[in-house]
Amino acid sequence: MKRIYICGNDAMVNDSQHSVETNKVKKKLESMRCSVINPPEIQYIDLGWTDIMETRIKQLKKCQAVYVFPDWRSNIMARIELTVAMDLKLQTIFHPSSNKEIRQIITSLGN
Repeated sequence: MKRIYICGNDAMVNDSQHSVETNKVKKKLESMRCSVINPPEIQYIDLGWTDIMETRIKQLKKCQAVYVFPDWRSNIMARIELTVAMDLKLQTIFHPSSNKEIRQIITSLGN
């Protein structure tokens, strides 16, 4: 199963409209038989900023692609995550993307 990491939606967690958008994207990716890592859903119990970042990067390294929301620019963690994804040469999907574009990228991913 392909694993896709969602990036740049942290600022959106408290915004119900954006939360709905994240959920739509997550469901769309899951319907395409992808496992989705959504960082705001990861449980961080008593972790400092550095530990949270390390945990997120570990999760990112398990993925074949990253789905990037436009708000990535306003969040330092998202900027770091995108930099790591580029260093790992992960496929990058920028929001909004059509189903056709997403399918093309997913089918090009290795196992």
